[in-house]
Amino acid sequence: MLQIVTSITLILIGGAALFAWIQNRPSETTEPTGNKNLNERTILN
Repeated sequence: MLQIVTSITLILIGGAALFAWIQNRPSETTEPTGNKNLNERTILN
C-alpha cells in the first residue's frame, strides 16, 4: 500500500514540476511578419 501511495505521489509531483517548467520557459521573441515586410519596403524605397 505504501508503495502505491509513494508511486502516485512521485507521479503527481513529477507532473507538477513538468507543468511548472513548461509555464516558466522563456518565450521566443520573433518579429511579426507585417513589421518585417514593412521594414524591407522602407529600406528598398
